[in-house]
Amino acid sequence: PSSTRFSCGMNDEPMASGPDASALAASDTVIIVAYHLPIIITRTAGGGYNVEWDDDRGLNRDGMNLPTQCIYIGCIDMEVTDEAEQESIERLLLENYSCVVLFLEPELKAAYYHGFCRGYLTPILHNQMHQHRGVDPFQEGEWRAYCTVNRLFAAKVMEVYSPGHMIWVHDYHLMLLPSCILRKLRSAKIGLFIHAPFPASDLWGSVAVRTELLRSLLNADLLGFLLFEYTRNFLSCCKRMLGLEYEFHKGGYLGVEYEGRHVMLQVATFGISPPKLEARLAAMSHAASGRAAFHGHAHAPLAAPTDCAAELGSAIAQVCSSGRVVVGGVDYLDRLKGVAPKMLAWEALLRDYPHYRNGHVLLQVCVGARNKIHIQEAGQVEAEITRIVERISAAYPGTVHFEVRSSLSPAARLQLWAGMGMLVGTQLREAVNVWPLEYVYSRHLRGLPAGVLVLSEFSGFARVLNGGLRVNPNSQKELVEALDTALRMAPAERLARGLKDLAHIQRCTLEEFANRFVTDLKATQTKREEDFVSVGFGLSSFRMVGMGAGFKPLDVVESLDKFQRSSHRALLLDWGGTLTPADAGLYDTRDSTDGHVVPQRVLNALQTLCADPKNHVMILSGLGKEKVLAAFGSVPNLSLAVEHGFTYRVQGGQWQQLVHGVDTSWRSVAASVMQRYCTVTHGAYVLSKGSSMAWNFADSDPEFGVMQAKEVQFALQHVLSAFPVVVRTGKGYVEACLKDVNKGVMAERFVDLCQGGGARPLDFVLCIGDDSTDELMFGHLHQKLGKHARQLLTSTVGRKPSEANSYLNDHGEVLELLELLCTHGNHPPGSQPAAASSMRRMAAPVASGGMSASYQNLAALG
Repeated sequence: PSSTRFSCGMNDEPMASGPDASALAASDTVIIVAYHLPIIITRTAGGGYNVEWDDDRGLNRDGMNLPTQCIYIGCIDMEVTDEAEQESIERLLLENYSCVVLFLEPELKAAYYHGFCRGYLTPILHNQMHQHRGVDPFQEGEWRAYCTVNRLFAAKVMEVYSPGHMIWVHDYHLMLLPSCILRKLRSAKIGLFIHAPFPASDLWGSVAVRTELLRSLLNADLLGFLLFEYTRNFLSCCKRMLGLEYEFHKGGYLGVEYEGRHVMLQVATFGISPPKLEARLAAMSHAASGRAAFHGHAHAPLAAPTDCAAELGSAIAQVCSSGRVVVGGVDYLDRLKGVAPKMLAWEALLRDYPHYRNGHVLLQVCVGARNKIHIQEAGQVEAEITRIVERISAAYPGTVHFEVRSSLSPAARLQLWAGMGMLVGTQLREAVNVWPLEYVYSRHLRGLPAGVLVLSEFSGFARVLNGGLRVNPNSQKELVEALDTALRMAPAERLARGLKDLAHIQRCTLEEFANRFVTDLKATQTKREEDFVSVGFGLSSFRMVGMGAGFKPLDVVESLDKFQRSSHRALLLDWGGTLTPADAGLYDTRDSTDGHVVPQRVLNALQTLCADPKNHVMILSGLGKEKVLAAFGSVPNLSLAVEHGFTYRVQGGQWQQLVHGVDTSWRSVAASVMQRYCTVTHGAYVLSKGSSMAWNFADSDPEFGVMQAKEVQFALQHVLSAFPVVVRTGKGYVEACLKDVNKGVMAERFVDLCQGGGARPLDFVLCIGDDSTDELMFGHLHQKLGKHARQLLTSTVGRKPSEANSYLNDHGEVLELLELLCTHGNHPPGSQPAAASSMRRMAAPVASGGMSASYQNLAALG
C-alpha cells in the first residue's frame, strides 16, 4: 500500500504537512518490546560472545526493514546469573545491536513464562478449556509473576523512552504493558500486536483476570490481530464484559470508544521476507561435484551444503532420495500442532488406499527447542506419536519416518522443503506459522515443481493461502480424502494453486506488515497529557480517560431556549438509528414495506412540529421513495429526501432531482480508496465498469466484508463529495456511480430553500443523525453556517467520534427531545411547558454522564 493513508480518521488534529505527515522517517524511533529478543547469543571458547540476528523470529531488524531507528527490549535464551556477566552482555547488545536486555530470576521466569503464559493463557488462547480436576488452574503466584515481569519491562521502556518515540509491544506475554506504561507516560503512543489467536468470549470469560487484561489491551492506541476472527472475538469480549461498542474509521480500521479515547484495531497478516530468503538460498553452497545430498521424487538433483547434510542426517537423506513421493511435515513438538492426528490419517490412507504403500512416504520432523514447553509434556507428545509410527512401520514398512530434533536451522529447513512434494499441517489451533509460505516461495526460487499444501482450517495462514487444501484435522475422513486429492492432483492444478499463494507471499511481506503497523501507529491521535487523566489504582480498574471537548452531551436546556426564542427553524433528521432503533429492520431489501415500522409517537411528534408554520422539517434517508413514503407519507408538510438526496420534495410538493451534469475525473480518486481497502480485506477486488467502479467483497469473510463495505461507502462518499457521483451498496459490492448525491449536499439545499435565497435567514437549525452518511450533513452545515454558529445545533446519536458538536445517547432521547420541542414551540419564553413524563425519564441519570444535569435544570427555563 502507499504510504499515504487515511490517517485523519485516526488523528483528529490537522496534519500540518499534508497526507504524508504519517509517513515514517529516519528521525522516528520505535521501541519494539517482546519477551524474546530477536537475537541468538552464545558463549565462545575464548570467553566472548557470538551474537547474530535470529532469522526465525519475525521481529528481526533485517526482516522488518523499518526506515526508523529501532530499539529492542526483551529477554535472551541464554541463562546468565552472574551480575558482572549481565552488565557485559547488556553493554554489548545495547551498543552494537540497540537491544536492551532484561534478565529474569529463574524462579520468576518459570512462574511467569512456563506457569502463567504457557500453562494458563496458551490453552485458553488456543480454545482449550482448563479442566480443574481438584486443582485451580489459576495460580495467584503465577499471576503476580506475570504482573511483576510486565512492570519490569515497563521500567526498561522508561529508561530509553523520549517524547515522540513510538512503543510497539508484541504478543500475549506482555498484555499488561500498556497499563504499566501509561501510569508514567500518559502521552505515549502504544501499539500492541497479538500474534496468538484470541478466543471466543465464552472461553475468555473463564480467565480469572479477564477484566484486568482487557482493560490493559484497551489502554493501547492501536491493537493488531492476524485475522478478523480474532478481532471479532476481542470485540465480542469488549461488548459482553465491558459493554463497549465498536465502529469503523477511515482507512479500514475498527475503533472502540473507551473512556473518551479512540482505540484502533487493525487486521493484518504478515509473511516472510522474500529478499532475505533469496539471499539465504543464494548463499547456500553447492557441492563441487554437483551431486545432490538428497532429492525428492521427480525433482532435479539439488545440492545441499555439507553442514545441512550433516544436520539433517543420513536417515532423512535416504528418505528423500528413496524415489518415493515425500509427504512432509515440520512442526514444533507440541500437542496443539496436531502431529498425532496427521499420523493417524496417514495410517488410514495406507489402509484404505493400498496403492500408496509402495511409492509414498511421510517424513515428519518435530522441533522441540523454541517453544520451551516442559520436558514432561514434550515427552508425552513424543511417546504418543512414536507409538503410532511404530504401528504404521510394522504394517507398512518404509512408509513413514519420524524424527525429533532439538533445533533445526533455517538452511536445513530449506533443504527439507526441496525434498518434500507435499507439506501437511494439521494444527489443532495456531495463529502464526510462516513455514508454509517459506515452503512455497523457496520451491519457486529453486525452480522446483509446485508443491501441494494441505493445511488445517484452524491455522491462521490457511485463511490467506488460498491455493492450499483446507481440512478439519479433527475429521480423519476429511483429512484422508484431502491427502488422496493432493496426491492425485495434476501438475497444472498444482501450478495454478501455487501461483495463487505466490502472489500473496510477494504482496504481504514482513516488511510491508511492519511498515504498515508502525505507520498507522504514528497516525493515531496525538495525545496531550492535559487531555487525559488516569483513573483507578488496581489493574482491574486502571484506565486512561479522555477529557476532550468533543465528548459533550447536547445541552437540552440551551436547545429548548434557542428553539423557543426563534421564529424561523429547520430540523433535519435521519431515520434509521435516529428516529427508530438501528436494528428495526428499516433497511430490509425486500420490496414489501411495513407501514407501521415508524412508532406512532414519532409520527405524532413530526405532525406537531410540521403543523407549526415556524418549522421546516425534513427526513433524510438512504432508502428508496416507496419505503420512505410508506413510512412518513401520512405526515402533512413533512419534507422528504430519499436515496441520500438524489430526489426530494419539500412540504408535499413535487419530487425534484438534486443535481445534473457529470464528469469522469472522480474515477482515479475512487480507485485509490478501493485499492486501499483491498489490502486490508482478503478476497476483495475492484471491478471497473463503463460508468461506475465497484468494490466487490463477495469472496471475503462474510461478516468482515459487510462491515468493511460500510466503511468503503463512507470513505467514497467523503472523498467524492465534490464530484457528481453517488455511492450505492448491493449484495456483495459497493458501487460508485455518476450523479453526485449525498446527505450533506441535500442538507445545504434544504437550508437554502428554507431561507429563500437569504431573504429569510434561519435562526434555529437542528441536525441529528447516527451513522457515517450523516457525518456529511454535519460537515456541510458547519461549513455553510459556521461550526460554532449560535443558531446551529448538530448532534450524533451515540457517544462516538463525530463531526457533530454534541451527542444524544440513543434514539429514545431523540424522540423525547422532539416531544419537548413540540411543547415549547408555541409557548413564549418564561411559560411552563407540559411535558412531565418526558422530563422525568430524561432527567434520570444516564450511564455516560453529563446529560442528566441539563434535564435536572430544565425547570429553570420555564
